[in-house]
Amino acid sequence: MKSATLKILSLIMMFAVLIGVTSCSLTGGEEEETTETTTLASATPLMAEGATEEVIAYFNTLMAKINSGKASLKYSSNYDPKGFDCENSALKAALPTIVKLMKDGFNADLGAEVAYGEPLANYIPVKNDAAALALTADDIVEIAVNKEAYSRAAEEESKLAADENYTTASAIVVDEDVRKITITLKDETDPAAGEGLFGKIYNIPDRKLIADEMAKMSEYMTYDGNYSAKYTGCTVYMEINRITDEVIKLEFNRNIEVTATVTGVGTLASVGTQEIKFVVNGNDKYEFDWADPNAVTEAAE
Repeated sequence: MKSATLKILSLIMMFAVLIGVTSCSLTGGEEEETTETTTLASATPLMAEGATEEVIAYFNTLMAKINSGKASLKYSSNYDPKGFDCENSALKAALPTIVKLMKDGFNADLGAEVAYGEPLANYIPVKNDAAALALTADDIVEIAVNKEAYSRAAEEESKLAADENYTTASAIVVDEDVRKITITLKDETDPAAGEGLFGKIYNIPDRKLIADEMAKMSEYMTYDGNYSAKYTGCTVYMEINRITDEVIKLEFNRNIEVTATVTGVGTLASVGTQEIKFVVNGNDKYEFDWADPNAVTEAAE
């Protein structure tokens, strides 16, 4: 009896399955679940590679928007003196101590936080000036938008051209939600604070600051007050929300090659007058939040 019952149940289950399969075939099968990806339009269309003038105009528009806009801001600035070198071995041996002393002095009290709605112009280049920073083609060595994405796309195209059986795993999205602009600026030697391009962009360490830092090394050497500073390979980096054209991040990166003349004293008196060289890497970083905190509070209420 038990065996017969099991057979009947098995037949019923098989019949149910067959009905289900037949039903699917009669109705054309079950509807497949589909997910549609909605891509929001960019506030500004992506510029083609090589469209230098268009990208510069776009960058300048965004800088003006920051200068007159409302956002909360986290600003930080740092200097990293390193790579000290000298032909004299005795002076060169003392340079690690010099590096430590200069690092401590360069990075004192650099940074700020600005609440939403407070003016940003006092913190953004051009600092303490109502005008926004505006670059020209004469200021620039190279400018690129979404360079990494374009490089990946070019690499995939190269592989496809080399191997007819090669298929890319996924499409390369060139216009990513966060656009990235990288600008390499032309070199400049001995810019003055507040003057020229670099004097308006960067916090130029004035000669008194350099002298004060060098004075900390009076146990080892004296400094005659003269130095040469070459700003080379300096870059501007910007991240933008392509949908709103709101700048998320802005960085001004410095690479300064410094040459100074010093004279050894005390235990280093025998080295006489020597030329020392070092590099100062620096970074001014701005992080923006364009959301009005009051609007969020009102919506919650």
